[in-house]
Amino acid sequence: MSSTHLAAAEVKQKKSPNTHLEPAELIEAAENLVPLLREKARDAEIARKPLDEVIDVIREAGLFSLMVPKCYGGHEADLDTFFEVSLILSRADASMGWLVSFYLEHAFWFCGFPEEFQKELFSNTSYVLAPATLNMGGGSAQEVEGGYRVSGRWQWGTGIIHADWVLVGALMASDDGPPAPRFFAMPRDEVEAIDTWHVAGMCSTGSFDIKVDDVFVPKNRTVAMFDLTNATTAQQIHDGPLYRTPLIPILGFASALSMLGAAQGALEEYQTQTKAKIAANQQRAGGAIKDEGKPSVVASAALTINAAELVLRDVLREVMEYRDDATQAMRGSWLSRMSHAIFMCRSAVQDIVSVTGASGSRLESPIQRALRDISTGSNHVLFDREARYADYGRTLLDQPIQSMMV
Repeated sequence: MSSTHLAAAEVKQKKSPNTHLEPAELIEAAENLVPLLREKARDAEIARKPLDEVIDVIREAGLFSLMVPKCYGGHEADLDTFFEVSLILSRADASMGWLVSFYLEHAFWFCGFPEEFQKELFSNTSYVLAPATLNMGGGSAQEVEGGYRVSGRWQWGTGIIHADWVLVGALMASDDGPPAPRFFAMPRDEVEAIDTWHVAGMCSTGSFDIKVDDVFVPKNRTVAMFDLTNATTAQQIHDGPLYRTPLIPILGFASALSMLGAAQGALEEYQTQTKAKIAANQQRAGGAIKDEGKPSVVASAALTINAAELVLRDVLREVMEYRDDATQAMRGSWLSRMSHAIFMCRSAVQDIVSVTGASGSRLESPIQRALRDISTGSNHVLFDREARYADYGRTLLDQPIQSMMV
């Protein structure tokens, strides 16, 4: 069964060119994709899923191999490159930036699975496209000879449309203790994608539900949740500093950068539209046009977005400096600050929309789409504002963090 499924995956995603791309080349490749993402953003939103042609171009650009180790043909780029690539794509289309960021960091997840499985998985490809679920309560697993039988249903399957593999979190039943959380990898053709994706924002991610009905998963395709989130197994297999990085802050960046990109994209679009209106009005009126205070609103929004970017870059610096040496308090602080930056961006976009005028209500407006996307994406479970602020508040008072989301 193992070789059959891997052979099927090989047909769908042929091995990327062996050309290794340096960080600057990956960033340039992302920049080159911006016009296409902007052009196709509305079409993908209407389709409620990522477009095949866009995924194919990103595939050809080599970006999907960004976090994959060099020993598997990947680029093994670090978090700073991931940061820049994700932000560039998200400025053009926050939904597609979100999707690609998740694909990239989910490939990182596989580096924490048993090495035998990794070698099998990457034997004929330098990347893997896979959704991953955090909700451990969505499924259950029973240990059987040679592995586990997994069943369940999970929401928010970002990446399921073009997936080759699927990663689900489930609770493994135990006779002598509480259920143990584990992640399980299975080929895409062993799960069912259920189209429930009728949402206000992030439409083009196509994040359908994932249903698993009594699927057998071999032992070497599973990993304990905390071994994965703490990079325990990844750093035993791979030498690069990236593989000593805890999983949760990487996941946090994948989500947060899409929101920052949405805000920056909305601001840029507002500037472009408004400058054109001012130029046209000045030509007709023959003089300066009164702004009625709108520039001050936009200035406040721009300063807020700039400050949010600085917060995220400061967190990036700390994550790359401390990685798995970070204390629980530091990890909690990272996620709390990310959350704060996201809500700064959301507030700024709302302000930009308030001075856009009636045209900002049109569904095809990039500014309106940014508002929809950031309103939806900021509700990700990682960014439960009250919980994240409570974590940070406990840290400030030298109290232990209670959340598992660190």
